[in-house]
Amino acid sequence: MKILLVEDEYSLADAICETLKKEHFDVTMIGNGIEGEEEALSNVYDLILLDVMLPGKDGFQILKTIRQEKLKTPIIMLTAKSELYDKLNGLENGADDYITKPFHIQELIARIKVVLKRNNHTEDISHLQFNDLTLDLQTGKMSANGNEIAINGKELDLLEMLLLNQNQIVDKEVIANKIWGYYNEAEYNNVEVYVSFLRRKLKLIQSNVKIKAIRGMGYKLEIEFEQ
Repeated sequence: MKILLVEDEYSLADAICETLKKEHFDVTMIGNGIEGEEEALSNVYDLILLDVMLPGKDGFQILKTIRQEKLKTPIIMLTAKSELYDKLNGLENGADDYITKPFHIQELIARIKVVLKRNNHTEDISHLQFNDLTLDLQTGKMSANGNEIAINGKELDLLEMLLLNQNQIVDKEVIANKIWGYYNEAEYNNVEVYVSFLRRKLKLIQSNVKIKAIRGMGYKLEIEFEQ
C-alpha cells in the first residue's frame, strides 16, 4: 500500500519512513506543504500522513483543499498542537484521525492499520476487539468470557469509537461532537451518561476491560485485571 508522508521534521520523517518500510508500505516523503499538496492531488495514495506545521502551506489548508477536491483518501494529522480547537478543526474538515507529538512510532503504525482497515471495504471490519472484549458491529453485540449483551444507538457508537482509539485518551468534547454532532445543543454530560451505561454492561458480561475517566481530558480503555 502507498503512503504519502508530509512532514518537515526530517529526523522524525526518516524514523517513520524506516518503520513503515519494514511494515511493507511504499512511502513517499515530502517536507514542504505546497509540494505535499501537489503530490496528494496528482497521485493516488492509500493513506496520507499530514503534519500541521509545514513550510509553504499548513496541514489544515492542505486537508481542506484535498476534501474540496472530493478526494476520499484517508488522512491522519500529525500535530504538536494538543488544543481541542486544533483537533476539532482537523476532524471537522475531514481528517480520519490525529495523533499528537511526541508519539511512539508503534502507536502510529497501529493507528494507520486501523484507519486503512476501516476504509478498505474488502477487509472484514465487522468485529473490534480489546483484551477479552469483542464488539460485533453487524449484530450490535458486545461479548466477553462467553457472555454477551446487545447495545445500539449512541452506546454502540461510543464503544466503537473507544475501540478504534484503544491506545489513546479520547477527548470528551471530541466524543460529544463526533457522536452527537458539532451543532447539537446536547450537554457534554450525555457522554458521562452513556459511559455509565457501557460500564454497567461491561460488568454484566464480566469483562476485564474498563472505561477509565482521565480528569480534564476524556476516556480511555484499560484492562482491570488479568485472568
